Amino acid sequence: MPTALPEAQAAPNRQRQAEAARPILQALARVMVTDRRAVTLASARGEILLANLSSQRLGIDRESLLQHLDWEALCNTARRSGSAAARWQRETHSFEGEVVHVPLGSAEGFLLRLAESDQESTWLRNRARAATLMRVAHDLRTPIQSLLASAEALTRRDGPGLTEETAHRMRRAAGLALDQVSNVLSVIRGEQSLRGGQPDEDFRLADEVTALVALVEPIAAARATEVVLTLETPPDLTLHGPLRFVRALCQNLIDNSVNHGGGRVELRLTAKPLSAALPLSDGAAELWRVQMELSDEGGGLPAEQRARLAEVLARPGDAEGRDITGSDQRPSAGLSVLAHALRQLGGEMTVADRGADGQALPAQSEERVIGTVFTATFTLPRAPALPQPAAEPQGGGALPLAARQILLVEDSPSSRDWITHMLRHAGAEVTSVGSGPEALALLARVEYATRIELVLTDVTLPRMTGIELAARLSRGDPAAALVWRGPVVGLTAHADDRIRAACLRAGMVTVLEKPIQAEDLASGLNAVLSGSAPAPRAAAAGQGGDSPIDAEVSQSLIGQIGVEKARDFMLRALREARQVQTELLRDGIGPDTGRRLHAATGACGLTGLRAIERVLRLTEAEVAVTNPCLEPLCDQLDDALSRTEQAIGELGA
Repeated sequence: MPTALPEAQAAPNRQRQAEAARPILQALARVMVTDRRAVTLASARGEILLANLSSQRLGIDRESLLQHLDWEALCNTARRSGSAAARWQRETHSFEGEVVHVPLGSAEGFLLRLAESDQESTWLRNRARAATLMRVAHDLRTPIQSLLASAEALTRRDGPGLTEETAHRMRRAAGLALDQVSNVLSVIRGEQSLRGGQPDEDFRLADEVTALVALVEPIAAARATEVVLTLETPPDLTLHGPLRFVRALCQNLIDNSVNHGGGRVELRLTAKPLSAALPLSDGAAELWRVQMELSDEGGGLPAEQRARLAEVLARPGDAEGRDITGSDQRPSAGLSVLAHALRQLGGEMTVADRGADGQALPAQSEERVIGTVFTATFTLPRAPALPQPAAEPQGGGALPLAARQILLVEDSPSSRDWITHMLRHAGAEVTSVGSGPEALALLARVEYATRIELVLTDVTLPRMTGIELAARLSRGDPAAALVWRGPVVGLTAHADDRIRAACLRAGMVTVLEKPIQAEDLASGLNAVLSGSAPAPRAAAAGQGGDSPIDAEVSQSLIGQIGVEKARDFMLRALREARQVQTELLRDGIGPDTGRRLHAATGACGLTGLRAIERVLRLTEAEVAVTNPCLEPLCDQLDDALSRTEQAIGELGA
């Protein structure tokens, strides 16, 4: 966050900002007062700056803004892409709308505009669904084409036989295509949920682009096109942002050139850190500028097609649903998808002719054109780095997991960081990911497949359960460069007999139950790595008493990392539980509610927040019944959250 100015300097600075913003605010006020829709101008923190009469009738104030909407996430999206779709739920009525970023000189605001009527709201909702389905249908085309091309290559009887290496690449592309189909379908579920849209996520940039290039390889081979990828980015660079739009942008660029760009397509991926924060950003995150430069040999972009591309890139975001087609021989069905993805990333694109030397030609050049150079650029923050605790056991002695290489698969950020800490404290070298497809992507790379000794996975995961992940690994993932045959250990907050049996059938060696103490986790994994799988260990019983925090767990945390860091881990788990409660009250029960509750339950159990954990377990059970009654449990959770937060603040006092 920006450093606070001394009061003597801050007052004149605020006055200058107010003077610069005043003409803009006056113009907005004149427009808002005549608008029959509910329109509210607010800051990123939710403070109301302006509100018209319709907005006041709906009762839109700071408290309701933060309660009904994921305001921070909407503001981040609007800041990046200009606007973000929003939905305001009031009793039985749902109002469609958008949040628009409004620069106010050196400050900024965010304009919430809601539909004027039910008819307009329905029209907006249907248009958004049509646009989503259009993008999804286009994104599904490439993985389906890849599957068909792979199947044709693997089953072809005429011509020269497949080499083992080529067959492996085809099988890997098929596996990637199936994962991409799953990813695209998850976009439908996310963008058509009550919340609208999917949250930003952490992803490894190089891995994503490499996987997309491998995905189109069967299509390229069928068209006798060579695809060359050059990576000029740290291999482990992890960014935070709308991964679905990064994939859509890259996939459309590659797919278009593979289908229509001649015999050789070159993709250069570059990522460099910015030396300073962007205007109006809070400066808290390290920003990276990403550039995708794609060059083909398709003879150059026809003038008519270039004009349509310029039109769709310049088109306002609210016209995203209209597709662009042409009469020339180079189809352009994906232009709207590409442009929408670019807008959501807050990026820009340039298009230039490619000369005989492979470089972009200057405008109006008379040199021979052999192809086209597309350059897409966008900026995203780097994902926060995991803590790097010292691996020193209490009391000295040998580290039980010294130099062991473990891959952790855990979707809860607070649980992932805490388990990583416990494993490193026991001497292990840990690589952590948040989903099964990410784990498979890592183990598909030789450098990871030859190094990882054990996979520790949560059982309840997004996109692919831990049981499905274990089954894929046990039968040999066809997308992998090598067949990884190490042990898989499950970790869950609900290890009943049915779940244990399913885990063991899928190929897991054993299942450990959350909450689990650091020494129990280390000894259990050490036994597995030594070839003597431990018997399933039940979760330790919490200490009695009225305290909302388990004293044994809290003292263990404090002994390992000190009071302040222990509080930080506990507060992260508490915030995760509070976020799940907010989503449940605001959105109701959705397809992902059970998993989100399960993740928060595990996080609270690991950090000793037993009062919250108990209510979350009851809530998990309740949402699974036909007619759940959640109001009493939400009241109990409110009480548990308040008492636990107070108890965390008193730790070490």
